[in-house]
Amino acid sequence: MELDLDGNVALVTGSATGLGHACAEAFSRAGASVALASPDLGELAYASDRLYALGDGEILGLEVDVRRPDGVAALVEETVAEYGGIDHVVTGPRPIEPEEFLAVADEDWFRAFDRQFMSVVWTIREAHPHLADSGRGTVVAVTNPVIRALSGEFPVASAFGRAIRGIVESQARAFAPEVRLNAVCPGPHATADLDRFVDGLLERGVYDDPEAARAALLADCPYDSPGDPLALGRLVAVLSSEHAGFLNGAAIPVDGGSGG
Repeated sequence: MELDLDGNVALVTGSATGLGHACAEAFSRAGASVALASPDLGELAYASDRLYALGDGEILGLEVDVRRPDGVAALVEETVAEYGGIDHVVTGPRPIEPEEFLAVADEDWFRAFDRQFMSVVWTIREAHPHLADSGRGTVVAVTNPVIRALSGEFPVASAFGRAIRGIVESQARAFAPEVRLNAVCPGPHATADLDRFVDGLLERGVYDDPEAARAALLADCPYDSPGDPLALGRLVAVLSSEHAGFLNGAAIPVDGGSGG
């Protein structure tokens, strides 16, 4: 499918690894110029080099901590200075750590508030003037993966994921028709973050072997293996294209039908 994204500018946060990187790859393969954003300079360099080799669009790697509003403002400013504007924003999911609700300290809730929720608010707010000027502006918020069988271990991510969906739903009306907003709500996908989560389950003694842990991740899913990250990235690119020009304010589950 021709997405007509050639020459567009996409800013993708959390894009050095995981689902965020898969979204950046999909845009790059479609010919868009992509600004990658990550706080880890080593991961950022590797991700930039990889997309240079795979994609057709230009790549800009920016080291930024999206937990700080001034960092997000600088991210948007540098992207516009390099490319002349921003057509599409994708807010990638933040790394999450499992912890039961009663064990989450207050300071962890506050830290997660900035990392998982306010980072999305700041990015949308800073980018909005450029998106509105674009004539084809879009935002896709990729929420943190929901693993229904183990949802009790992710109270923080679940809470802020729903809050992000609320922002998308309310601002989709407010920003239309100049800017469209949608959310993508993934289930488990085959990423390094998922591998680390499985390792954590084994270290904590929740499961005795990797196969049992992986089976638990997919307990409510009719598929035998996690989703393909690039397939999710391509969906995000489609949502950002004119093919989805009348889709606004939606929250689309990409979970294999597990109902997460």
